[in-house]
This record gives sequence, structure tokens and C-alpha cells, in this order.
Amino acid sequence: MPARRKRSRLTRRLIDLALERFHACEVCLKNEAFDFIEDALAPLRLSRRELDRLLRTLTCPCCGSEIRYGSYVAAPSAEQRRQWELSRRFDAVYGLQIRDFRDSLVKYPMLGANHTFGQILSKAMKRADRTFLEPSIWYRATGYSDQPSFGPRAQVEATRAYRYNQIGQVAWYLGSDQKTAAVEVLRKPISGTRVCTAKVRILEPLAVLDLRSVLWGNDPAKQWILRNVVDKRFVSEPTSEIEDTRPEYRVPQYVADLARRRNFRGILYDSTRPSAYNNPEAVGHNLVVFAPIPDHVIEDQQTVEFGVPDYDPFGLERWPLGPVPSTFSPPPLVL
Repeated sequence: MPARRKRSRLTRRLIDLALERFHACEVCLKNEAFDFIEDALAPLRLSRRELDRLLRTLTCPCCGSEIRYGSYVAAPSAEQRRQWELSRRFDAVYGLQIRDFRDSLVKYPMLGANHTFGQILSKAMKRADRTFLEPSIWYRATGYSDQPSFGPRAQVEATRAYRYNQIGQVAWYLGSDQKTAAVEVLRKPISGTRVCTAKVRILEPLAVLDLRSVLWGNDPAKQWILRNVVDKRFVSEPTSEIEDTRPEYRVPQYVADLARRRNFRGILYDSTRPSAYNNPEAVGHNLVVFAPIPDHVIEDQQTVEFGVPDYDPFGLERWPLGPVPSTFSPPPLVL
């Protein structure tokens, strides 16, 4: 092998090893980049010559900035490295299968159990943990109406498919806070557009499947297969504005059917709508509740609208949400 090609392969190998030791730099993640690059790479035990060669070509995997001697980087914890390794392992073992499964469900929505990965998901659901929600408050929003309906649809009215239900399945979608529920209805914040909201008080505990993305080291599902299906966004694909058949719903609908069969009462999941996270009071979590619908009380109904957004020092939009200003003015007083 020519010496130049050997050096090139060695450099690529050094870069691959280095990128396992940090995931961002002071340019793109200033508040978390506290480690010198030399310290982050110390476990690799590189010679001075190898380190020199590496730092002549190394760039940040997040923003592409040059990494040189003395650069600050964000080094992953041992738990993060373990999770990344599991993610790479999942891609190597199941990456092609899950993509083929998704495409197969689009063509044959009722035959998911015949697919190899559909059977793998079914086995994974049998090991999924139950998250127990105590009686709590959620929010429901609808488009503006003089007589809004906030309760779950009756069986005969379950005529539309959504992310976690098919036609004919009763499912009640709730938001963790008023702003998240409003964004779910509008698809994105729109100034001056009215939305009706209500507070929903769930009166009984629920055993649900938790499909929210989680922080490193905190995995409520505690299941490798299901966790990677979530993290790789197969259950949270944003829907197309022009495709009414909603192929993005096929995998989450299949997962929801498995959850129903395992007697889960619902699913916790992250909102896919924009801007819910740009507000401190918007958590961005949703809950879909399956039939039979639990005991509940609907209260505090009001009509609200988003105001004009402002921007924080980092350029993030912050959308205020409040009651619709009253247009009522009393008649003039006649003396």
C-alpha cells in the first residue's frame, strides 16, 4: 500500500476516534463546551505526532468549525457514548429493516405483522415499561367556534385517522399546556387567529406508554428496539401539507395498536409542531388517551389567540398567548 494512502487511512481513523470523544465546540455550544480538546482526546493515548496530524484536519461535527490546540469542546459522558454505540449498533442491525417496514406499511397498512420488523416491534412491546400517570391536568384546543366541543368523539364520530389512531378507533388528544395544545390545532403559531381551549382534569391514574425523547441516561421505555424507533423519529415524522393519506402515520399507528393490545391506556409523546419549545411555559408534550376514556372534568373554557412574537437575545421567537381582547363597548350614556 502506498505510504500516502496509508497515512490518509490512518488520519481518517484518528478522526473517527476523535469524534467519539466530543460532539460540539465552543462556537456552536458555548454553554456546554468546557473541556480542552487535548483533555477530551487524552483517553486515546495519541503520540504528539498523531495529535499534530489529527488537529491539522479536525473539525466540529456539529458546526464544522476548525478544532485546534486549546479549543474548548463538549465531551460526552460515558452514558452518552454508550447510547451512541447502541444507536450505531441498531443502524447496523435493523436500519434497512425498519425503513423497509415503513415503506411496506405505506403499501399494505394491514399487513404489518407479516413483516420481520413488525414482529420484532411486537416482541419489544411485550417488554415495554408502563408509566403511571397520577390524576392530572391537561389541555384540549379546537378551532374557533361559538360552541366548541372539547370532549372525546363518540365511536360513530371516529371517522378520521390521526398519528396514533386509525378510522374507527376512539382516541382523545391532549396537550401538556395551553400553548402546546393551541399550536397542535394551528400547526404553527399565527398571530390573531382565535383558538378555543379548555382545561381537562383527568380523575383517575393511567398506565401509558412513554414515547417521549429523553435526556441521556434517562430512558422511560427501558427498551432498546422501541427507544431507537422513537429517537430516529419513525413515530414523529412531520406530516406533509399536500399528502392527505398521511404515510407518516403508519409506523406510529402500528405501535399504537400494539400498545392497545397490551392494555396501555394511552401514549405520551413529543409535539412535532414548531415553536412549542420556544416558550418557558410550553413543555411540548402530548397525551393520546385510548378508549375507554377515563373519568374527567372539562373546565376553564376560553377563547385565546397568539400575539405578535418577540425575540430573545439568541434570536428565538417567543409567542405570547392570551385571551382575545374584548371588542365590547357600552352604549353612550344618555342624560
